[in-house]
Amino acid sequence: MRKTYEIAGEVMGFFDSFKGSRPAINNDRILIVRGKSRKVIPLNEFDSKLSEIGEILGGTELEATSEEVEKILKAGDKHIKEINITTGDIDNRGFIRVKEELESMGLVVAYKIFELPSFDVIIAIWEDKNELPPLYVEVTVSEREE
Repeated sequence: MRKTYEIAGEVMGFFDSFKGSRPAINNDRILIVRGKSRKVIPLNEFDSKLSEIGEILGGTELEATSEEVEKILKAGDKHIKEINITTGDIDNRGFIRVKEELESMGLVVAYKIFELPSFDVIIAIWEDKNELPPLYVEVTVSEREE
């Protein structure tokens, strides 16, 4: 079975954002890694690049508004709270709010959620609307709740 850091490493390597990336949260059940790349992805390729890395990981894409995503977010929140980090109420509107906030700062944001055999993976990328570097990458790998 793959480990959280192996999955996160594949994502960061795919976007050439491994150098300088660091875990924001890391425990036995969840890993959140953030990084940035000098690579620029044309904005119209964001969705296809996210789909491509999802296929490489062997994941099944979920609709961001599905009930399953809400369960994934709540499980991830539970994993984060295990290390005594306080979070607000979790729902699938959180993605939309964060995306709107980043877009109000002149950034273009895309994210996708994938189910893997033992993990749930959320990948978000964003960059300046004028396609200027850096490309920011965040990946969350959370152990699936049974």
